[in-house]
Amino acid sequence: MIGLESSSSVAHQILASEAHLIASLERHDKGNLNMYNPLVYAVDSHCSYVCKYGDAEKPVLFVGMSATPFGMAQTGVPLGNVKHVIEYLGMTHFDVEVPKNEHPKLPITGWETLRNDPEGNRFWKFFESRYTSKEFKRKCYVTTYCPVLYLDEKGKEVTPPCLPHNLRNQVISVCDMHIIDIVDIVKPSIIVAIGGFAYQQVGKLFCSREVGPLVYPLLHPAPTNQASLRRWNSVANDQLVFAGVPQMIAGANYVPFNKDDKKKKRQT
Repeated sequence: MIGLESSSSVAHQILASEAHLIASLERHDKGNLNMYNPLVYAVDSHCSYVCKYGDAEKPVLFVGMSATPFGMAQTGVPLGNVKHVIEYLGMTHFDVEVPKNEHPKLPITGWETLRNDPEGNRFWKFFESRYTSKEFKRKCYVTTYCPVLYLDEKGKEVTPPCLPHNLRNQVISVCDMHIIDIVDIVKPSIIVAIGGFAYQQVGKLFCSREVGPLVYPLLHPAPTNQASLRRWNSVANDQLVFAGVPQMIAGANYVPFNKDDKKKKRQT
């Protein structure tokens, strides 16, 4: 695995927790579903990401729902739209293996993929417009609740809430325990759950704790509702300000993001 020799104890603990999760997910009876596990076939790029961005405890933890067909499933990086993984996160190209039982409708081309991941593109573009990757890295870490991708017989994505009942319950059980582990390792004071399902699952794990992180929602970056899609940046900005994320990242240098200033820059 790339970079493990010089990785921090936090990164080692994250990877150890993920290894335990992988073993559990592999044991499940998936019926007619295919499971793509980028933590296995894209292990080098994933380990490089964890060692670079999971290098220490962070006050802000973002939790996405699952690997997406043209994001993490291709690169091994959470919300891993190739363009932003390279240009914003500053990661170099890694070889990605072909997953076992690859579905012909979703070939894994890794870092050579030409498809854009709308979820990752919108998420990382939002932060790229406000902070350098170093500023983001100092305070934030991004992980995934269920870091695998399930496909049906036709090659269509099946998200965790839509899995068959028995499998869904098994997946949720082990992913819940994994997220508890990650929170104990990273020790955030703020958790931002991306999308309704992630917020529901992560929220129930920590809402009853007297001491622990506060959990806040973030509108899914690729909502099916077109009205939500058009106003995503504005809603996301308001949600993150309410959660205290920009204030946490910028510290004493925090200045509220001014939408009018951005419009003026476009006009000049």
